Amino acid sequence: MLSTGSPAPSSPFGTPRGVAAQAGAQSPYSAPSAAPSVLRVHYIRKDHNYKGWGLHVWGDTPSGTQWQQPLKPTRVTAEGLTWDLPLRPGARRVGALVHKGEQKAASGEFAVAASASAREGSGDGPVVQDAWLVGLEQAAFYSQPDLSRVAAGSVNKQAAHWVAPDMLVWRQAPEDAAGPRRFRLHFHSKAHMHIDGGGVQGAEASYELTAQTGPTPASVIKRFPHLYGTTALVVPPEAVQRAAELVRGQLLVSVCDAGGTALDGTGVQIQGLLDEILTYDGPLGDHPDAATGGHAITLWAPTATDVKLLHYRAARGGEPEVLDMARGPGGSWSHPRPASWLWSYYTYRVTTYCPWTVRFETLEVADPYSRGLAADGARSQIVDLTHPDTMPDGWREHVPPPLAQWTDISVYEMHVRDFSIADPEVPQQLRGKYLAFSPDSIRALGSGSGSGSGSDLPSAGLRHLAALRAAGLNHLHLLPTYDFGSVPEREEEQRRVTEDLSVYPSDSPQQQASVLAVADNDGFNWGYDPVHYGVPEGSYATDPDGIARIREYREMVQALHGQGWRVVCDVVYNHTFASGPFSKYSVHDKIVPGYYHRRHEDGAICDSTCCNNTATENVMCERLVVDDITHWAKNYKIDGFRFDIMGHLMLTTLNKMRSSLDALTPEKDDNVRGSSVYIYGEAWDFGEVAGNQRGRNAAQMNLAGTRLGAFNDRLRDGAMGGGPFAPPQFQGLVTGLSLAPNPAVGSGQGSPEAQRAELLVLSDWARSALAGNLRKYPLHLCDGSTRTGEQALAHGLPLAYGGLPCEHVAFIGCHDNKTQFDQIIEKASVNESADERMRMAVMCLALITLSQGVPFIHAGDDLLRSKSLDRDSYNSGDWFNAVDWTGNTNVFGSGLPVSTKNGGSWGYMGPLLAAADRIRPTPEHMRTATTIFQALLRVRYSSPLFRLAATEDVMRQLAFHNTGPKQMPGVIVMELISADMLGNGGGGVRDDSYERLVTVFNCAPYSNDVPYPTYAERLELHPELAALPDARASAPAADEAARVLRLPARTAAVFVQRRR
Repeated sequence: MLSTGSPAPSSPFGTPRGVAAQAGAQSPYSAPSAAPSVLRVHYIRKDHNYKGWGLHVWGDTPSGTQWQQPLKPTRVTAEGLTWDLPLRPGARRVGALVHKGEQKAASGEFAVAASASAREGSGDGPVVQDAWLVGLEQAAFYSQPDLSRVAAGSVNKQAAHWVAPDMLVWRQAPEDAAGPRRFRLHFHSKAHMHIDGGGVQGAEASYELTAQTGPTPASVIKRFPHLYGTTALVVPPEAVQRAAELVRGQLLVSVCDAGGTALDGTGVQIQGLLDEILTYDGPLGDHPDAATGGHAITLWAPTATDVKLLHYRAARGGEPEVLDMARGPGGSWSHPRPASWLWSYYTYRVTTYCPWTVRFETLEVADPYSRGLAADGARSQIVDLTHPDTMPDGWREHVPPPLAQWTDISVYEMHVRDFSIADPEVPQQLRGKYLAFSPDSIRALGSGSGSGSGSDLPSAGLRHLAALRAAGLNHLHLLPTYDFGSVPEREEEQRRVTEDLSVYPSDSPQQQASVLAVADNDGFNWGYDPVHYGVPEGSYATDPDGIARIREYREMVQALHGQGWRVVCDVVYNHTFASGPFSKYSVHDKIVPGYYHRRHEDGAICDSTCCNNTATENVMCERLVVDDITHWAKNYKIDGFRFDIMGHLMLTTLNKMRSSLDALTPEKDDNVRGSSVYIYGEAWDFGEVAGNQRGRNAAQMNLAGTRLGAFNDRLRDGAMGGGPFAPPQFQGLVTGLSLAPNPAVGSGQGSPEAQRAELLVLSDWARSALAGNLRKYPLHLCDGSTRTGEQALAHGLPLAYGGLPCEHVAFIGCHDNKTQFDQIIEKASVNESADERMRMAVMCLALITLSQGVPFIHAGDDLLRSKSLDRDSYNSGDWFNAVDWTGNTNVFGSGLPVSTKNGGSWGYMGPLLAAADRIRPTPEHMRTATTIFQALLRVRYSSPLFRLAATEDVMRQLAFHNTGPKQMPGVIVMELISADMLGNGGGGVRDDSYERLVTVFNCAPYSNDVPYPTYAERLELHPELAALPDARASAPAADEAARVLRLPARTAAVFVQRRR
């Protein structure tokens, strides 16, 4: 094999400047013979650390890879790694990046030579072009480089970790064939160090580190599991003594071989060290100062060399008064705050070393402990949350609705703007605002009349909420309402769609084009883009500058409490909207760069959640979120918290939150009972935290017994079929699998026999959810075996993972992914009528509502809400997210959904949307659906047996019939028995009205006769269902003589055995 050398001079991909080419390297054009058919990529490192690296490839090669599946080397030798990449005919460019998981090393894009001068082997082998990647260099090499001219490491990486005052760790071998390696720690107070071929240059101070042989110390692994296998480096006492000073400058670590040849160098992550020596437990932000009797403003900035306080008199404009802050204990900086500053504004000017720019930066930033803000979070406001101006009349005295136990909870998930933006009964200035939830605020602007209850409420949305609340639904979950960065807060800066989109066809792309044209600057976004965690979002206030957002948020909460609702906040502590020194939405990372965000082993910020993952395992980041959750519960009387991507937080953090909330009492905290506050969230286990890689995280498999609620995807996938990452047409228990096949699926879900078998499996998933997702609950499965929930499998994991009923959040639809009804449109057979699709939707609501645990409903699903098939409407504007609370209109057929998230699916979506007039539900369908749903809620709250709180009670008092391999497909029969009927005196829950309840879910597209449970007698349809005006929903009947329960197609029914 001969090298093909470098490309023609006109190519931008030559041997990098300053790197000597191998002597004798040939030009690929000096003796042309044939175009190369193989690109041979060599990877070489000075430190010979080749374990675990793979190659990500793109461009003109059939070897292109997915990120999670890099190519393994073709050859591994002591000199490096080699990959042979076949080239497509006419290939011109191939890109390659060496990585190990999320840890990235060298990368480059190679120009493929037009011809090469030699073949491999005897002359008839492939024509090979050689190329090199080196260390951490971001460049392509066309001849073997002289490693002495290549930098021995990178100042842009931070692969060493200072984990304790006397210890660093780094994934470098402590010795090699030449003998023990030599490690050093380097420091410069002005960040003037760099790395060249000879190693680290320009240090002010340098310290020898002693490498320990053997495994990484257990104390390190307990705190940093992902650093298992690293080499421990002992820090000398003179460096330990200076540690608090050293963290305020540039730090590098280098390694040389026994002969002194530089092998590698890297920056240092200092989160562990900061947690050991520079944490602070005093008050932060603007706060009373016990020492002086006045007030002070305090910031935690342990790496800063200087912090100034900038005081502004107004929300915008004007020159600040610049004041020096004094360094205090634990990395804090403080300045006294005069009482006259109340309601004025401030920021900080922080000077600190920034690893992202490898230099010191001086940046202006708002306070991460802000409790008030100017618009768009530009300045923090000094506020007094106990001042009457920040609260509506009666705020401190009012008492949130009581809650006896968490299994009494049911949740309706609502977006603040969706609730009122399209409601013509709400005054224009309140649409999309907090005050749209306040009947008094609406009436004060001249709209509506009446007493404030039921049909007298002044808007369609409030009347719909009142009907749901009267039926028993009791928790209103609000999508993010903290300060987020994805919407301009001043209305005059928000763009709008001005044309009439209703004139376009139901399958037109024009609607989404108009929405996308303004999407990034309009007034709509879900808001999962946190900037300031502790302040209400300003775009939902009538004035985003100052305290209006605080007062109006409290008025909303008080109004909802007055209507009988408890209020849930959606919180996003798993990431921030921005990081780094330049974004105006970056806050935490400007103050202590690299600390508040979780980082990969090489220093890059993790982004598995979407972006800028937070590191709640770090002491001060954990403190921030615990302080914040307590602040919302105490100062805004929030009754529950839904955690976005909760699995990315550590269990210790959630446990500290629980303890902090439990300490809130009505006597000392303005009628707040913290022990009743419910915590639930998305307990998915993925990314860098999966498998407890960063500690025991709040993921499904870790939650049993914690009292933390988690969304149950097994019910969702069992009912609907498939999953978020499966073909959207895949069917499930409710949507027709096996019994009413969707022709669009074809053979994708297997033969008729395979589909029937899958249907029975998914029915077992639904039974497990109905029983509260309890890992110890015994299930008679479709294969004939009896196993507990944790012994059965779903998606390769235990089917059930909960330890207590309150840990089970039963859901099928939510704001994420498509609405429940849109999923049914995709999955149900095209031959189904609009009425049958409505029946499927009601069946989903029944499975949720009658499950043990906490039912969770996406707002509008009871009205067959559609988003015109949009799978991710977070930025799809009001057009696709609208809800008509009167049930007169439906969004389905409002055009093709936005191309940014759905363009690849337009091919199958178009025909469905074109048939909107046939598929779209009628007003009668929508009203029927919510009427039945409200009856199901009344059924749930008519008996304590649907809301069992103790695991042992579910085990004793709930049973399933029609199970095993010979079951009637598509039919689930659940029996609940009052404890006094069991006859063993073992305690449990007594139902004072009913001796037993038998619930039947007939998901089949035909009627079914179901045998009575053995000891059942005198069964009759629950009176709430018998009274329904819908003929099918009220038709189920108990035939006492034949001892059968007769169920129409696609109908859920509850039969009761009254007390004598």
